[in-house]
Order: sequence, then structure tokens, then C-alpha cells
Amino acid sequence: MDDVKSAFHELALPDADELLVKADLLRFVTGEIKKRGLTQKAAGDLLDLDQPNVSALVHEKLGRFSVQKLMALVARLGFAVSIHVEGGGVAFDVPLRRAA
Repeated sequence: MDDVKSAFHELALPDADELLVKADLLRFVTGEIKKRGLTQKAAGDLLDLDQPNVSALVHEKLGRFSVQKLMALVARLGFAVSIHVEGGGVAFDVPLRRAA
């Protein structure tokens, strides 16, 4: 691991790790929206979000979204999402499964 800390860690926020994960996922989703040239309406339709939540997403309002919700948005964009667990001689992935 490198010695570079996030702003969340520098501020000694108790939920710094979660905020960092949320920020990374949120940036990925907003990056895909921009990359695909989606309007807020089209992004809302694709991601199954109403306009206020699309606006919160593109304005990177972290408090509006859970890690689980952001992972679901990444999956709705067509990407495989999983949680990787590693340590103590154990390593496994838990894929995000959407309900049918």
C-alpha cells in the first residue's frame, strides 16, 4: 500500500474508507455518463433514477448514495461488480446479483 492518503483520511473522518469507496464509484458512474454523452433524462432512464437523484449524482453528492446503490448503478451501466475479500490465507469475490 502506498503512503498517499485521501482527503477523507487526512481529515480523520470516522467513515473515511467508506467515503473513499463511494467517491470512487460515484466518479466512475459520472464518468460513464459523460463518456456516453447521456443527458440527465437519458441517464435517469438507464439508471432508474428520478431527476433529483440524477442531479445529485452528477453533482457528486456522496451523502445521497450508499455503496450498495452505487454498485447497483455501475451494474446498470453494464459492468460486472463484485466485492473482493482477502486476508488470512483467504481470498474470494462476492458478485453483485440483481433481482430478476
